[in-house]
Amino acid sequence: MSPAEHDPSVSAGKHYGTPRYHLLLPHKEKFSPANAGAVATIAADLARSSKTPQAIRIFGTAVDTPFQDCNFSPLAIRRRWWHGGNIGLAEAYLHQLDEMALPDLVEVHGRCQVASHIKARRPDLKVALYLHNDPREMKGAATSAERRDLLDKMSAVICVSNYIRQCFLDGVDASAAFASKTHVVHNGVERLQKKQSPKKPVILFVGRMVAEKGVLELAEAAAQILPNYPEWQLCFAGARGFEVAEKSPYEKRVEAALVRLGAQAQMTGFLPYVDIRALQGEAAIIACPSIWQDPMPKVVIEALAAGSALLASRRGGIPEAAEGRAHIVDDPSVDTLASAIEQLITDDSYRNSLQQAAWADFPFTARQMATDADSARNAAISAPVERRKHGLGR
Repeated sequence: MSPAEHDPSVSAGKHYGTPRYHLLLPHKEKFSPANAGAVATIAADLARSSKTPQAIRIFGTAVDTPFQDCNFSPLAIRRRWWHGGNIGLAEAYLHQLDEMALPDLVEVHGRCQVASHIKARRPDLKVALYLHNDPREMKGAATSAERRDLLDKMSAVICVSNYIRQCFLDGVDASAAFASKTHVVHNGVERLQKKQSPKKPVILFVGRMVAEKGVLELAEAAAQILPNYPEWQLCFAGARGFEVAEKSPYEKRVEAALVRLGAQAQMTGFLPYVDIRALQGEAAIIACPSIWQDPMPKVVIEALAAGSALLASRRGGIPEAAEGRAHIVDDPSVDTLASAIEQLITDDSYRNSLQQAAWADFPFTARQMATDADSARNAAISAPVERRKHGLGR
């Protein structure tokens, strides 16, 4: 039987019981607790927190120690000179798919060109695009015409914030029916503590050590304020990439800015996710001073889950979670961040009120994220799909 003539018993939508979902990660994401990026941890939480975790299978680049409590299928990238690693991973997925029962929905995370490629190769499948970043900066979705074409082909477009949904629809001439194919699923995490834990006088930054995250501005701001408050510490946890590597020129600038603080400041480099969550549970203040339009940084959700006082910037999708639960800086700069830091560390009542607000009002659970994602998937598989013999498509 040729791949074009699939046994009806394994065709998408031709089985009985719980729908099957395949989640395809970007090729650089490591689905491992040792070095997972944000997208990989979100995918793991989507599976673990679903009411039907057995219905979700995650596909990604092979790793030595994948998350043990998820259905994970490692793929060997099919490398060719004419395409990159993401299309190579998609080709590996399509090759493996010929030997598997078909899913009701293929959910492509973070790569617009991969979603289009899979739909072109297999138009009989329903494909959803799960956007974690601004699609206008992505291959295959940079123009409004490309995004309109994606909206036409995809069974659903899932966005991590209303901000990202607006980015996707920017300039797209879409009817209400087409626009309804877009869904917002805010990121979520599970709390590690049963009750709010005591906090240490630590300001914590977690994330990539890159300019758009406002790391240097935070370092310079803290260097102005913290020498006057020696009981307070500053910790930067993260690196330029997902794994430990030589410091970039930007990281060296951050390091130089912290010299004045001496033992009050540390840069840990990349840490496993479990260690990050432990640090977050202890920190009195967690900072997310993004300069760019950050879509929905997971650290914002993690800070609220930890019951820490969140210092955030009014950028991208951040206010959707932080408004009313955090100290928000409208225009992140060294001066505005320094002022915010001093207020947070000197005004105990204000800092404690933010910690209490974060703990008491926390709707961003992993279970809620998974429930919202399942609703979007159910809407996608309920819609009709045009069935054609798969090939290169149009």
